[in-house]
Order: sequence, then C-alpha cells, then structure tokens
Amino acid sequence: MTDDALLPPSPLTWAYVDDWAEEEPALAKPRKLAAKLGVPVVSRASGSALRFLAAAGGAKAIVEVGSGVGVSGAWLLQGMGDTGILTTVDADSELLTAARDTLARIGYPHTRVRAIAGDPYAVLPRLSDASYDAVVIGPGVPLTRGEEHDLLREARRLLRPGGTFIVTHALGDDGADADHRDLAQHLRDDPDWVPALLTVGEGILVAVLAAVPVNDAE
Repeated sequence: MTDDALLPPSPLTWAYVDDWAEEEPALAKPRKLAAKLGVPVVSRASGSALRFLAAAGGAKAIVEVGSGVGVSGAWLLQGMGDTGILTTVDADSELLTAARDTLARIGYPHTRVRAIAGDPYAVLPRLSDASYDAVVIGPGVPLTRGEEHDLLREARRLLRPGGTFIVTHALGDDGADADHRDLAQHLRDDPDWVPALLTVGEGILVAVLAAVPVNDAE
C-alpha cells in the first residue's frame, strides 16, 4: 500500500460524488430557503445515502428527528417506495410546516407524512415500541440531555429488531464534535449494535440493532 492510498478523497472527488447524486428538482427551492434561514440540510450525497439505507432495509416506517425544510425527508420517502410512512418531529413548528409543504409539493400525500411539532425528548417517548424500521437524527438536534444518550435509548425502544439508527452530519470540518464522538464510541462498544461511520457528505453514523439484542437475550 502506498502513502497515496492513505490520503483522504480530494475536494474534487467529494464534489463529483455530490454532483453524481441526482435530486428532485423541486428541492432546489427548499435548499435556498434553508440557506436563507441558516438551517443545515443534508447534501445530495448524504441524501442518496439516506435513500439507499431506507431501501436496503426495506423500511416502511421511519422516524425523523429534526425536519429541517424537508430535504432529508424527501430522500427517505423516495427510499421507502410507494407505501412507507415518515414520522417527522421538530421543535420548530415553522420548520415543520416548511418540511410538510416541501413534501406535498413533490407529491407525497399527507397520509404518508406524519408531522409532529414538539420537543423530540417529549415526543419520542409517546411513540410505540418496536414499530419503526429506522430512526434518523438530523443536524442541530441535541444528542444528549445530561450524561446519557437519551435519543439512542429511545431509538433502541422504537426500532424493530434489525432496524437502523442513523445520525446525519456526524462529521464536522475537522472531525466529529465531542457529542458525536462519544455516541460513535458508545455504538462501537455496545454489542447490541452493528455500527459504521460513513465518510459521505457531512458524515453519517449508522448502526443496525441486532436481531436479538444481547441485553434482551440475557
């Protein structure tokens, strides 16, 4: 192996990957709105990865925490095919409305989008156990309250065995921040999860819940 093989992808490679992912033209306007509001959204590369993960897992029910303006939700719904339902949660009711409008303009009926306004830490505990195929945490959502990984604990409860926990924007310009690093290490060390840290777009931390979690088998 040469030293060159150890170098990270160049900015040109990153740009090619992002340009390669074709996106719904209708998402151009929401992206401009997000830039105006200063709201982070997933890149096209990350969006295509979300679509892939939803499709590969055969997801029919996904919880998204942090609606943004609907960009990530659009990619997830595309990956779920014609029948999947997206439950999207955001503490900002205006952003939630923007996300719902984005998805409606693309053509997704209201029956496929369950939008819930409220603090995710209050909303998630009200959702049903083992009823979802994926839980997606968007940018800007606090990963912890206190010392525990509260969102991860809720995700474990909400997911069906074999379900997927996904965190977008898992890497910053200089690597993951302390919260993301701590969560990534926790997932790596917990035998109930099969994790991977993907260097695509803004970085995606993904972990599959074991079909028979070790903690449940004991």
